[in-house]
Amino acid sequence: MKKDRYKKYRNRIIPIILTLVLVFSASSAYGDSEATGSLSQDLSDSSASEVTIMFTGDLMCQPSQQTAAFNGKAYNFKPTFKYVKNIFDNADFVVGNLETLISKSLPLTKDMNRLQSKPFLNGPEAYLDALQYAGFDAFIMANNHGCDGGELGITETLDALDSRGIPHTGIFRDRSEKRYFILEQNDIKIGILSYATYFNKKEKFLPADKREDMINRTTQAKINADVKALKEEGADYIVAYNHCGTEYSQEPASRQESYGVMFARAGVDYIIGSHPHVLQPFDLIRYNNLKVPYIYSMGNFASSMIDPITKETIILSITLKKTETGEVSLAEQEYYPCYMLDEYEGEPFVLMPEDERYNDGFFEKAPSDLVTKIKKNFKHIRKIVGKLRT
Repeated sequence: MKKDRYKKYRNRIIPIILTLVLVFSASSAYGDSEATGSLSQDLSDSSASEVTIMFTGDLMCQPSQQTAAFNGKAYNFKPTFKYVKNIFDNADFVVGNLETLISKSLPLTKDMNRLQSKPFLNGPEAYLDALQYAGFDAFIMANNHGCDGGELGITETLDALDSRGIPHTGIFRDRSEKRYFILEQNDIKIGILSYATYFNKKEKFLPADKREDMINRTTQAKINADVKALKEEGADYIVAYNHCGTEYSQEPASRQESYGVMFARAGVDYIIGSHPHVLQPFDLIRYNNLKVPYIYSMGNFASSMIDPITKETIILSITLKKTETGEVSLAEQEYYPCYMLDEYEGEPFVLMPEDERYNDGFFEKAPSDLVTKIKKNFKHIRKIVGKLRT
């Protein structure tokens, strides 16, 4: 993975320089080899102790997004991520729910937006260009649009991701493919799982003999098997997305809590929800002596939906640390409220973060009525999601 790490590590630069000064000063008294060995050990211990992963909600590619991004010759979705990419630069990995196919043979959503009375989602490969520009490293894909294009849609979407070396899970070509992927940094392995509870009844477009091999339904047996396989492969920490809930409701459905218990029972360490297209609260799922963090719904991240609550979103950031004994645990968690502006400074569909370190003076530059409105949205985001606890 190639990513701009400067912001993540800039706070370490000064301590490292001071350490170098002390070491080279000490070398005159104790010998160069002893001092150099000490420095190497200190830096190794520091850099190998933690990893930061950021997560987002639904990455949709709807008709209005496609139309706005098209200049008559090519698509450019990059302006959407102009500001949030600076937040992503602080992460080792960024993961989102890719809720669209990327199939070169099927119609784009702007040309055919419904199939059998349900929305049909398929975007151009330029959408992946923009997501990689933003900083996304991997995608989960178990969602109710995964079967929109049948076997061809799944195969070509996975081909597009594989050609770019992008890890993914949630839809599969066949049973031989792993039901998960692992992200590894600083000797910490993070396993990522992805499940969905419904597919808009479009799973019928898949070959009957391959159907259950190509999708990942949320069942206790599947979760247990996948968690076991991840742990056998050395995963230190496991995050699971589950696509479930009532669309446009900011109150979790009872079934979402039931699924949360299933994940906790299986040994998942952090649960992330998607599908409602709006934010839902953070809570802790309690199972036996465990308390498992659970954000019931991350809402949309990129979409062209109209209702203001569908434009409210967050970037979730978790930092894992590894102790000297090899135990990996959640050390820090936070979220960055963001809002999808229909237009800003001549660009359509721009994600604007609340954090003034990253929004390029938005609160001073934008019209006062827009600032007043968006501040209310940010306040509402914090009210809905609440505080992150352990």
